[in-house]
Amino acid sequence: MRSPRAVVAALVLLAVAGASGCNKIKSRQEIKKGNEFFKATQYQQALASYQEAQRLDPGEKRLEKFVGETYMALYQPGSKHQKDLDFANNAIKHLQTYLADYPNDKKVREFLVSMYLAQDRYDDAIGFYQELLKNNPNDVKAMTSVAAMYFKKGDFQKGLEWEQKRAALEPKNPEPYVMVGVQAWDRSYHYPDIPPDVRGKIIADGMDALQTALKLKPDNFDALTYMNLLYREKAKIETDDLKKQEDVAAADKYREQALELRKKSLATTPTPEPGK
Repeated sequence: MRSPRAVVAALVLLAVAGASGCNKIKSRQEIKKGNEFFKATQYQQALASYQEAQRLDPGEKRLEKFVGETYMALYQPGSKHQKDLDFANNAIKHLQTYLADYPNDKKVREFLVSMYLAQDRYDDAIGFYQELLKNNPNDVKAMTSVAAMYFKKGDFQKGLEWEQKRAALEPKNPEPYVMVGVQAWDRSYHYPDIPPDVRGKIIADGMDALQTALKLKPDNFDALTYMNLLYREKAKIETDDLKKQEDVAAADKYREQALELRKKSLATTPTPEPGK
């Protein structure tokens, strides 16, 4: 026969197990309510239900995703109000926690990066993608994203380096070279106060990349267009009038090539028939 103490212990365990099972059921009910509130765009009520579900079943890690996405929905993009900053930071915190247990959820990874960008947290976004690259060093999409983050934060040289890493993996793809050209123009055009030597180096790097893109694909419309634009940027910082004229003439040549390519493309595009 069991001792009275053993019987009491067994009864306590059964009670705890019963309460735990009951809480899990209640938690699922709260999740269902939260989902209904979320669909109805009643995000505060949805958040309250998800948080209650967490209280009832703290071991359910997927709730971190629901809570994080609800904070995202409450956040007003572009707002600097403290309330929205708190929503954004809470969204990031909960999405990070969720991804620690479910790192392969691509949709949530995209959500997290979008929140980093919304808060201008470029270094966090870069770190996130670099972490992915530790597991898959040849992840071209992650490399492209790292390059894009560096370009966004104004570090053209680092962005260039990452696009070059991507190009090394895709030697026949003109896209990374075109991207460098686009970003070189963007940096020069929108930030004319950059020191002339630095600006000149950026323009030269962009033109070198676009030349490579055109060797890979001579009829690349974007490469031709941005060669035109970069030559015009080069002319802006040229102090020799003769060389300035040469740059403008080269720009005109690339512009004409781009326009001619565009005309050919339109000429070969079938005209839709009425009713189709």
